[in-house]
Amino acid sequence: MAEGRRRLSDAAVNYRPRIVGFLLFPVMLMSIPGEENFAARTVISAFCLVWPHLAYRLALRRGGDAESERANILFESLFGGILAVAFSLRLWPTSAVYVIGVINAMLFGGPRFLAACLATSLIGFAAAWLVMGLQIHPDTEPLATALSAAGVFAYIIYIGNTAFRLRLRQRETRAALEREERKSHELLINVFPAAVVPRLRAGESPIADQFADVTVVFADIVEFTPLTERLGPKRTVLLLNDLFRRFDQAAARLGVEKIETTGDGYLAVAGAPPPLDEHAPAAADFALAVIEAARAADVPIRVGIHTGPIFGGVIGESRFHYKVFGDTVNTASRVQGQAAPGRILVSEAVRKRIEATHVLEERGTIDLKGHGPMQTWWLVSRRQR
Repeated sequence: MAEGRRRLSDAAVNYRPRIVGFLLFPVMLMSIPGEENFAARTVISAFCLVWPHLAYRLALRRGGDAESERANILFESLFGGILAVAFSLRLWPTSAVYVIGVINAMLFGGPRFLAACLATSLIGFAAAWLVMGLQIHPDTEPLATALSAAGVFAYIIYIGNTAFRLRLRQRETRAALEREERKSHELLINVFPAAVVPRLRAGESPIADQFADVTVVFADIVEFTPLTERLGPKRTVLLLNDLFRRFDQAAARLGVEKIETTGDGYLAVAGAPPPLDEHAPAAADFALAVIEAARAADVPIRVGIHTGPIFGGVIGESRFHYKVFGDTVNTASRVQGQAAPGRILVSEAVRKRIEATHVLEERGTIDLKGHGPMQTWWLVSRRQR
C-alpha cells in the first residue's frame, strides 16, 4: 500500500488565511477619513502586515499544532479589542474583525475557547479606550445594522460549532486510523523482515532478491514427536513459545534475521535481507545462544550452519510469507541433520570465517546428500578476547 501524504501543521493551515485577514484591517483602517487616531491607526496597520509572519514563526517554535495556534488566537482577540477602538466601533469593520475572530476561535477551540477569546478582547478594548479614547461613529439606522451584525455573528457561531465538532470527529478518526496503521506495521514487522515491509507497503510485486554471501542457521528439536506425546498440545505450545521467544531475542540482539519456524524447526539468516559485514561470527554467536536457551529449557536441540549465496522473496498471495531458498539453505539443513543433540555442526565454509573468533573441534568428513564428502567442525564456544 502507498504511503499517505504528510499532513500540514495547524500553523501552516492558518498561515495564508491570516495574511489575507490581516491585510484587510489596514485597508479598512486607513480608509477612515480625517485625523482621528491617525498615528495609532498607522502603527496598528504596520503591525497587521507583520503579525501573520511573526505568528507563523511563533507557532512553529511551539510545535505548530492546534495548541500553538490557540495561543496566537488569544493574542489576536486582545488585538481585536484594540482594533474595535481604532475603528471607533464603526459596525461593519468592527463586525469583520469579530467574525474572523469567532471563526478562528470556534475552529481551534470550540465554545469555551470562544468565551475566553471574547473576555480577552474586552481587556484589549478597555486598554485601548484608556489610551486612545473612544469616539463612537454610529452607522445609518444603527439598530437595524446592529441586529444584522448580531444575526451574522449567531450564524457564524453555529457554523463554527458544527465545524469544530466535525474537526474533533476527524481527529478521532485520524487517531484511530493511525493506531490501526501502527498495529498493521507491527504485525508486518513480526511476520516479515523489517527491510521487506516498506516494499510490501509500496506494492512491489514480486519481491525477489539474490544475496551473494550470507550464513544460514538451522535449529531443530531432537525427537520432537515423543516430546509432544509426553507433554500434550497445550504444554508443547507453551514450551515452543518460550523457547522460540528466547531465540528471537538472541537474533534481534545479534543482528540475525529470523526467517521462519516450522513446527520444531527454526531458520535464521545472518547477512540478509539487511546486510551484515561479519555475518558468519554473528551466526555462530546466535547458534551458541540457541544451544544455551535450549539447555535452560531442558530441550535437546541440534544446530547446523553453512555459508554461501541464497535467494529470497515473498511467496504466496493470501497467507504469503518471506522464504529463503537455494543450495546454501539445503546444505545448512543437511549439516544440521548430521549434528549431535546439544551440539552445533558447521561446514568448512563457515570454519574459514569464524576460526579466528570461535573455538572449533574437527568432526571429520561426512557424506552429505547432494554434495558428497564434506569436512565439518563442531562449534564449541567463542574465543576469549
